[in-house]
Amino acid sequence: MFLRIFNFLKVIPILLFFLTFFLVIQMSSTHSNSSYSLLSDPFLQFPTTSSVKVVWFTEFSGIDHKILYGQNLDKVVKANTTQLSCTREDQDSKVTEDYSQTTKRNIWRHEGEVTGLNQGEKIPYKVISFVKNQQIESQTFSLSPSPKEKKPLKILLTSDHQLKPMVAANLQKVVETIGKIDAVFFLLVT
Repeated sequence: MFLRIFNFLKVIPILLFFLTFFLVIQMSSTHSNSSYSLLSDPFLQFPTTSSVKVVWFTEFSGIDHKILYGQNLDKVVKANTTQLSCTREDQDSKVTEDYSQTTKRNIWRHEGEVTGLNQGEKIPYKVISFVKNQQIESQTFSLSPSPKEKKPLKILLTSDHQLKPMVAANLQKVVETIGKIDAVFFLLVT
């Protein structure tokens, strides 16, 4: 029994970072009055003992994309940008346009790796995307590398929220009940 739990704990970080996209893509954050915004808040993937990758999505290719990090947000990592090739919308999509047929949707993925981190230390960061001489930025979040071995973590296992109206209140109640959560895993039911 102990061996099964130990093996499950090894895959927890991997599951978290692969499944985060399903929640994050629903969010949008910006501190700009422009018509452009980030399609998602940034999220973390593939932590090592000294680094972590930061990923976010936009509906524009932009001219430059960066991660600012450090106590004063004074360190910079340039992000690599890739256009997604298989994103489509259809008549059941919940976006502002009406789609009468399946239509390609232009979405770009931005990724950079923050290195030189220390386990157990949280560092502030935010992302910035530049488009047509406008700066679109996220809120400030915190990042850290993979947790130290045998560090206890609070993990919430949940399913697809499907934009239900009580999700925010329910997640707030979880934090009020058990305190800050270290990770959220999404169970995909097909």
